[in-house]
Amino acid sequence: MIATETQIGWQDYLAVVLRRRWFFIVPAVVIVMGALISGMFLPRIYRAETVMLIEEEGVMNPLIQGLAVSTPVAYRLRTLREELLGWTSLSRLVHELSMDKHAGSPLAFERLIKGLQDQIQVRLRGQNLIVISYEHENPKLAQTLVNTITHIYMDRNVESQTKEAGTAINFIESEMAVYKKKLEDAEKALRDFKEIYAMQMPVANQINDQVVELEVALARMLVENTEAHPTIIQVRRSILELKKKRNEELKRVIVQALATGSDPTIYQDLVTALNEPVTDGREEHPTVRAAREAYQAWVTRLDTAMAPPSQQQAAPQPQVQVVTGATEQGGQSLQVLGASAPLLSLAPRQEQELMRLTRDYQVYSNTYQEMQQRLERAKVTQRLGDSDEGTKFKILEPARLPLRPVRPNMWKIFFFSLFLGVFVGAGVAFVAEYLDQSFQSAEEVQAALELPVIGTISTIITEADLEARRRRRKGWVTFQHQLQGFKTYVVQPVWSQVDRVLVRWGL
Repeated sequence: MIATETQIGWQDYLAVVLRRRWFFIVPAVVIVMGALISGMFLPRIYRAETVMLIEEEGVMNPLIQGLAVSTPVAYRLRTLREELLGWTSLSRLVHELSMDKHAGSPLAFERLIKGLQDQIQVRLRGQNLIVISYEHENPKLAQTLVNTITHIYMDRNVESQTKEAGTAINFIESEMAVYKKKLEDAEKALRDFKEIYAMQMPVANQINDQVVELEVALARMLVENTEAHPTIIQVRRSILELKKKRNEELKRVIVQALATGSDPTIYQDLVTALNEPVTDGREEHPTVRAAREAYQAWVTRLDTAMAPPSQQQAAPQPQVQVVTGATEQGGQSLQVLGASAPLLSLAPRQEQELMRLTRDYQVYSNTYQEMQQRLERAKVTQRLGDSDEGTKFKILEPARLPLRPVRPNMWKIFFFSLFLGVFVGAGVAFVAEYLDQSFQSAEEVQAALELPVIGTISTIITEADLEARRRRRKGWVTFQHQLQGFKTYVVQPVWSQVDRVLVRWGL
């Protein structure tokens, strides 16, 4: 006889479950009933949640574009959970709700905070909606906690929104004080330069006019007379005296300009310093050096203005005019002398100094103005955060008192236990089928004995069989009968299967 391999289909598996239906039904029912009964005794958990909207005012922003910018909503949403469930916020929450009564040690308090961080849920719904929820056995506590943590976050958010602007304001104000001092120093240096190099000196100019007239007269007399002529000698003596008088007037005006607003003793010290001869290698005070340079520059200018044309060409001076006011082209120059005085020019060194002072003044002035604009922007931003025109937080749904518990969910428990019971029951049924060594069909007998099966006789149920079944049903409620059934249908088949395996292994 040729043995053919038996094909097993889903009908065979279904037949096994139907044949071992009690092995399938009993575990499934036990698991479902046990899960439902356990769910009835589980503590009731209530959930309170609130929905908060973060919105930016769309009407005010175009009016303040370029002046103030509130913190973007997208950036705040990324850090929302860290801000909401941070140690500072939760510590404030615990103290306000007196939840730390039983936290007698720092470790217990830390565990309380960690537990709240795990239990409070923060979810984002859409782009601007925030859902804050909390679950607890006490519905009133859940409602109060959610409402309190929401208001704490709103208050802290307003504080953090204005803190950045306040920090910027303090920094800008401190820097403005520094640049204001630099600007004032630059203004003073530029003013002092203009006062000593671009001032009007009517007395010195008048004396210099007399010197020029005498120089012209001397030049005419030298055409017909010699240097030894008494008139020539007298004119030269007069020129020297006028120059000395002019130079003294220059010293007086320059020293007076430099010593304005200072200690009166500085005036005399500067006069004394200018009268002393210059000593090489000696360190001079910056004010004395500036006064000496200004004096030498004025003397050189006035002497150059009196020189004949031939000498002026031999020793050219840079023709850079210096005016006290702004010209039509926006340039800077200094008008040094009056209408009757000759046009004078700055020496290269003074010209370079003027350009440096002007450049420093412009740099400090521009920086100060820019920082002042930034300060105003920061103040507008701070006022924007304090007002209702910036980013606003609106509670759409405040936390209500939960009336129905969210856990345990009996429907979820039922379906999960039913799925588990079906899985376990099917497993028990297949295990029982595997352990049962009896023949269930003629095909099994033919395959096992390798003999042809002529026919099969179905089970004939008699009155005695029915009476025995009734007795067995009555005996289901007795422990002895259940123990006997367990030995007969579970222990003996399992032991027989183990014995066959041991014999097969030669043990």
